[in-house]
Amino acid sequence: MRKSLIAALFLVPLASSCAVLAGLGAGAVVASEAADQSVYVGQLPSSATKAWAQTKVSLSNLSLKPITVDNEAMKATAEIEGATVDVNVATYDHNRCEITVRAKKFMMNSGETAKFVFDKIVADLENQR
Repeated sequence: MRKSLIAALFLVPLASSCAVLAGLGAGAVVASEAADQSVYVGQLPSSATKAWAQTKVSLSNLSLKPITVDNEAMKATAEIEGATVDVNVATYDHNRCEITVRAKKFMMNSGETAKFVFDKIVADLENQR
C-alpha cells in the first residue's frame, strides 16, 4: 500500500506537467494561426485560367517533389524549401484573378517562404505578357 501511495505522489505531478506541456504546444499552434502572417493575397490583371497555368509551372520549377493539383478548384500544394505551400487561384473579375499563397514549415507559419513563392508566381506571370 505504501509503495502505491509513494508512486502516486510521484506520478500525479508528472502527469500534470505533461498536460501543461501539451497545452503549451497547442497554444503555440493556435497563436500561430491567429497571427497568420504567412498568407499572401494579390489581385492580378490576368485571367484565372492563365494565372492557374503559370502557377502550376512556377510551383513545379520551385519544388524538388511532384506537386499536388486540384484543377477544378484551382488549388495546388507543393513542398518548397522544407515548407508546405498551398496556392489558390480564383476569378476576381473579368480578366482579373486573386492568388492566395500560404506556407507552413515545421507546423509553424512561414511568411518568408509564402512571400518568396508569391513573388515568383507574379514575376513569372509578368514575364508571360
